[in-house]
Amino acid sequence: MNVSAFAEENVDPTSLSEVSRRLEELQVSEARYRTLFNNVPAAVLQVDASEVEETFSNLKRSGVDDIDAFLLGNPHLVEMANNSVVVREVNDVALKLFGATESSQLLAPVAYVFAGTPEASSNVMSAHFRGRPNHYQKLKIRTFDGRIVDAALMVSFPQDASNFDTSVLMIIDMTEQVRIERELRKMESEFAHFSKLSILGEFSGAIVHEVRQPLSVVANDAATAARWLSRSDPNLPKVRELVDRIEESVSRANDVVKRVQEMASKTMSERQHCDVNRLVAGALTFVKKEATRRSVKLTSVLAAACADVEADPVQIQQVVVNLVINAMQAIERSDNQAGFIRVSTRYDNGRVFIEVLDSGPGIPDGLAVEIFESFFTTRKEGMGMGLSICRSILQSHGGAISVTNVAGGGAVFEAWLPVATA
Repeated sequence: MNVSAFAEENVDPTSLSEVSRRLEELQVSEARYRTLFNNVPAAVLQVDASEVEETFSNLKRSGVDDIDAFLLGNPHLVEMANNSVVVREVNDVALKLFGATESSQLLAPVAYVFAGTPEASSNVMSAHFRGRPNHYQKLKIRTFDGRIVDAALMVSFPQDASNFDTSVLMIIDMTEQVRIERELRKMESEFAHFSKLSILGEFSGAIVHEVRQPLSVVANDAATAARWLSRSDPNLPKVRELVDRIEESVSRANDVVKRVQEMASKTMSERQHCDVNRLVAGALTFVKKEATRRSVKLTSVLAAACADVEADPVQIQQVVVNLVINAMQAIERSDNQAGFIRVSTRYDNGRVFIEVLDSGPGIPDGLAVEIFESFFTTRKEGMGMGLSICRSILQSHGGAISVTNVAGGGAVFEAWLPVATA
């Protein structure tokens, strides 16, 4: 309609001017919104969830409180939501993320969003039912061109009852970040393996001694048994005693070889319910010869009652061995001639603690946190990975490690793990 037509209908020209001004403002606002919508560095999907909201209202009126259990028993509701919640608008990033050629492919029920991670749909429904304003979780996207994309999903739910057709899904492509994290974990695993091999190299003398000693006994006892058997009147009880000693010595040698094999192995982490006291005792058996060689008194105080932890036993023993080695090296740098290390365990409030106390010079001021960083070391010949690996292992088990200085000299490293669930 033009101005003359308005004039013919006795419309005030100033009103027409106001309408035109407001229309122009709306167009500018729309353009601004569209620019923002398409330039957000994430896939944005605006969805209409009004039908699901009506279903939720009916469920609440019928007394449903535990939505998670209800959805588990009524999986058809999740399927219904996937088919009734419809994408109304998408931005350009969404087209690229899903490998679509045109927006009409995405203006459909949201089932395709959750195809790679079906349980995500019920998680989103649960958050919506509970009235949470937002929901976040990791997601795998199956794209239209056949790719699998690692992504992060963020859902914003409307809080105004009149606005249930404006839920927003924001999806960020995390593929590159996941790849980098995977590479970092692999690198960390390589460093941990290298650390174990370094320990074996440092203990090679003690290992050779531990193996050679029982084998020497085997050789001597076998020769003695042969002499007894070669007599005209063999002393069979004596031979039987020698054979028992040979079996015992072979078992000792096998134990040493097994410990070395476990330490040197490069196997995937296998977690199980473990007795921390047994793990600590086994680790100390591995290092006690080296402690003796370095004239360090190594003792242990193991708690009478210690709850089990769910852990990879080899990794936890590696933590203990690393901490004891670290303590030995610290003692070598101190003026304390009577070097000692005490390893103790205790249980407290759902956590099992392993403490390693040494008589070394202690931790330099301000470095109690920094020493656990990768490649940080106070030794010229050190690589700075031992304590970092300890921290990584414990964190992957849900635990942590810290260190404090002891009055009068020395330091105590305190590592803890959560108790195993039934």
